[in-house]
Amino acid sequence: MNLKGLYLVTPDYMDDGIFDIVRISIEHGASILQYRDKSNNYTRKIYAGKKFRKIADEYNIPLIVDDDPVLMDIIDADGIHIGRDDVPFDYIKGKYPDRIIGVSTYGDIKKAKEYEKLGADYVAFGSFFSTETKKDATLCDINILNDIGGIKIPVFVIGGINLNNLEELLKYKISGVAVVSSIFSSSDPAESTISYMNKLKQYGKI
Repeated sequence: MNLKGLYLVTPDYMDDGIFDIVRISIEHGASILQYRDKSNNYTRKIYAGKKFRKIADEYNIPLIVDDDPVLMDIIDADGIHIGRDDVPFDYIKGKYPDRIIGVSTYGDIKKAKEYEKLGADYVAFGSFFSTETKKDATLCDINILNDIGGIKIPVFVIGGINLNNLEELLKYKISGVAVVSSIFSSSDPAESTISYMNKLKQYGKI
């Protein structure tokens, strides 16, 4: 799969309105969907995950699960996204060699290149801006993005990205941007998605 463009990351499932926002954003250009849920029990996660699986299939885009290989298995997601405190990369790669594996490398170029050699499908850098989604996130120096040219797999940026700071990131050689609040908290998710897509096109990211 060609991993680039607008990477839509969900907030925790609260009610079925989340599915409407996901559909709207995908219809207007979001090309990857990640189900991220830090608070719900498995019954609710499986319910929501299966709904997301169905939507991703309808629009033929990959569904990624955050930090949970068990849930990935249950809902038959296309892949998993892990960070430094999550399930070890070697375990995921060994047990699920055909799944997409994305890795948060924060501000560490060396780690990103190591994961690329180990077989990661993409890496993510961030946060570059403060974010309510992950209040304890360490902020990274945006200048590290000057050094990503040697990374051959897709590179995404994440963390506090909105339409006001987006262009600060798009001038670098990234593959796309991952967003949460700026779509799910928007009064007009369709218009917000269109605005992202227009900027991504302007900078040649899609």
